Amino acid sequence: MFLCFDVGGTFVKYGRFDQTGKKIEKGKFKTCLQSKEAFIDSLVEQINKADRQSQNQLKGIGLSFPGFVNTETGEAILAGALTPLHGENIYELLKERLGKEYPMVIENDANCAALAENFGGKAAAVSDFALITLGTGIGGAIVVNNRILHGHTFRTGELGMMVTDYHQSAYKTLHELASTQALVTSYRKQKGMSASIEVLGETIVSELEDPLVKEVVQEWAQFVAITVFNTVVMLNPEKVLIGGGISQSHQVIEMIHEELKKNSHWVDFKVPVEACQFFNDSGLMGAYYLIKQKVEEETR
Repeated sequence: MFLCFDVGGTFVKYGRFDQTGKKIEKGKFKTCLQSKEAFIDSLVEQINKADRQSQNQLKGIGLSFPGFVNTETGEAILAGALTPLHGENIYELLKERLGKEYPMVIENDANCAALAENFGGKAAAVSDFALITLGTGIGGAIVVNNRILHGHTFRTGELGMMVTDYHQSAYKTLHELASTQALVTSYRKQKGMSASIEVLGETIVSELEDPLVKEVVQEWAQFVAITVFNTVVMLNPEKVLIGGGISQSHQVIEMIHEELKKNSHWVDFKVPVEACQFFNDSGLMGAYYLIKQKVEEETR
């Protein structure tokens, strides 16, 4: 039995898996951001519960985590919105609070999503691909020969940090131009809406029949296409996968294709660009594959 966590800035999702990958239980709880102790205590509570439920047969713990993480030591170098955990070693904090030791793995959330696709999703038939997630920012993961590229400081795949529109936008990054949050900001401006009004990317897509809304989405899709193109010419992957809630819209994927076709250079570099297969459970699935692999290697 394996227990996996997908840690987000608002919620922590968890799932208990058997050896075959079947999900026995899943749930979520509010992310405790008050302190590192409160956060760790919330994980420990679920780990102890899972061990009891599996009759002390819990074999390992996998964590999908935001920000930059050292997958070798367990350090959360920069933990995204989880500021109390910046620079903290998650393995050590958990070991201090748990009554027994478990094999553990930790990996960046976008990398976990890529692993899920590589092991059982849209990238199962390829060994080299890139994954781009569209959300509050732009997430990225690069897989070469079925392995995640981490870089010497575990920052590979920070595609959202690219500067692409200097003369119009100065040093604004693709986080500010191509993310779903960037689309929401442009939509609010077009509609004259207050920033306090909640708007979902899926809501915007449902209004594409409105010419003004379509224009906003089309301009945003240009920047997503630039993200895809720059990633492809740099890495020459076999495929690019688009993740994030908004990628579930066939219309959005088609608009990205339309913008790529406008680029005369695309014909020389063109690769399949598709939506991810796994959405909400991608972090959990990726963490599961990692911890299962680690346990199997240690027991050989």
